[in-house]
Amino acid sequence: METGIKEVFKRQLLSGEHSFYIFSLRINTAILIVMKTCLIIVDCQNDFIEGGALAVAGGKQTCGNISRLLKESHYDTIVVTEDYHPADHCSFNPRGGMWPEHCVQHTYGAQLQEDIGSAVGSVLQRGDLVTVRVVHKGTDPHTEEYGASVTADNTGRFDITGIALDYCVLETAKLTKKRYPDARVVVKSAYTAAVDGSTENKKRVAGECRANGIEWEE
Repeated sequence: METGIKEVFKRQLLSGEHSFYIFSLRINTAILIVMKTCLIIVDCQNDFIEGGALAVAGGKQTCGNISRLLKESHYDTIVVTEDYHPADHCSFNPRGGMWPEHCVQHTYGAQLQEDIGSAVGSVLQRGDLVTVRVVHKGTDPHTEEYGASVTADNTGRFDITGIALDYCVLETAKLTKKRYPDARVVVKSAYTAAVDGSTENKKRVAGECRANGIEWEE
């Protein structure tokens, strides 16, 4: 009996759909604790898709892919991160930074891309038991901030998606793994777009993820 239960749970665990902790008791019973899952959607904003101030190739398609993922999957927590810069942010070219002005507070470019907003709304409307949070970053004019600090306690798996893979997605994954070292942190690369979309750069990012204990999913 106990062995059979363990095998079932082991198969579920290896499927990657959930995280499980299994405790065997002398009375041949198992206690199953299902850890929560979290989807992090990084910086899917108008300025990062085609036509935006800092457009990333494939950004719109990535938003569409994430929208479908939202509609087809269940997560206990959804975290939407957003660049939300003051007009005089240090990362901007006029201030000596490396980027054109983008995602300035209270502008269209800083707004969430419409497909993502609609998909999150659909999740809420269908009645899922889900927590949705928005995390703003880059709000200090004197500080560059690629990664978002995400809080989702009692979570066993974090799936990370969004724009841009080689900057904000990667750094958010690192911060998440640092904060939750025992959790599975997974970069879902099929649901990302990169500033440098070359195969070589993708391999570099994948290697950096693995070196930091972050899983890479094609």
